[in-house]
Formats: sequence, C-alpha cells, structure tokens
Amino acid sequence: MNEIKDVISMIRDRLKKLAQSNAVVSRPISVGDRHVLPLCELSMGFGGGGGTGEDTADKEQNKGQGTGGGTAGTAKATPIAVIVVDGNQVRIETLGK
Repeated sequence: MNEIKDVISMIRDRLKKLAQSNAVVSRPISVGDRHVLPLCELSMGFGGGGGTGEDTADKEQNKGQGTGGGTAGTAKATPIAVIVVDGNQVRIETLGK
C-alpha cells in the first residue's frame, strides 16, 4: 500500500506544479501594440482504490489471494476568455459557450 501512497503523492505534487504554472492567466501573446492574455478555468480530479484478499477460492482450483491498488489524477486548463489590450483600450472577450 505504500506504493499507492507514493503514486498519489507524486500525482498531487505534479498537479500542484501545474496549477502554479500559468494555469489561470497564461503568458501574454503580443503582436505590435496589441496584447492578449488567455484566462483559463482549472479543473482537477483524483481517484484511488485499494484491496486485500484471502484464501477463499475453490480448493480444487487456484487458491484465492490478493492485493490491490489503483489511483488516477487529472488536470485540465480550459480557455474561457481573453483579456485584449489594444493600445490604451482593454476589453475582455469570452470564448465558447
């Protein structure tokens, strides 16, 4: 079970770094006097599992044994709007929906 804890810790640490690296306001894109800053929605999710086992299988066949494990994590940054700086004017443009 320590392996599962290690994997969960590793995933958590990597997702934490993602959340801190331009995930909400991304780097600006500039062309001349016009600058665009993407705004993103950050989503994260985790899942895990475990298990054990006993000698409960039919004795005529393989003996039942077990262990278990399983974990998953995900992160997604979805662009939802942009801040447009055009000279002295600033506006927000929404994306999608």
